[in-house]
Amino acid sequence: MDSRAPPPQTFLGVRFVLLGFDPINERQVRSKLVDHGGVDVGIYSPNCTHIIVDRITYDHPVCVAARKEGKTVVTALWVHHSYDVAMPLDAASVIYRPLKQLNGIPGARNLLMCLTGYHGQDRDDIMTMVALMGAQFSKPLVASKVTHLICYKFEGEKYRLAKQLPQIKIVNHRWLEDCLRDWVLLREDNYNQSGYELETMMHGHL
Repeated sequence: MDSRAPPPQTFLGVRFVLLGFDPINERQVRSKLVDHGGVDVGIYSPNCTHIIVDRITYDHPVCVAARKEGKTVVTALWVHHSYDVAMPLDAASVIYRPLKQLNGIPGARNLLMCLTGYHGQDRDDIMTMVALMGAQFSKPLVASKVTHLICYKFEGEKYRLAKQLPQIKIVNHRWLEDCLRDWVLLREDNYNQSGYELETMMHGHL
């Protein structure tokens, strides 16, 4: 008798179509979905709930039509992250939205970003957003090369060094999110609070 627990039904109610995938990735994503409660409807139709795309842009006609019909449009990253935590994550998060352009935000390839104070999934998400923008990530703060420091708290060695270097812009994670949402490199001046200060404001503890 098999005593193993059944796999979590992470994707129960998800009736999906996959678009833009190469065969290997398509097989992997479909397997995660179907093995955990999802249903592959095969073709775009009124009864599908999720359009899951790879290397297809936000303004692709299918994505536009699907959003108009109230369907959820996400990249494969939503499947992988939801699978990892065994629960469906927020599909509206900008990190799971198809990119406006596959080669990144104009001008972002010249940026080198570093972070400090973020840990775990928050750290992973920031590194993912940097990559989605088309920018580069650096673990050490190389003073002559880094253009942006993403700070959780205004403290620590990296922050103190960046404060002394006017060419390094100090921002919070919201700057990354808004750049991705608007698909443009926004002025950093509006993002000069730390990530911790942002959280504190959101929870009304000020």
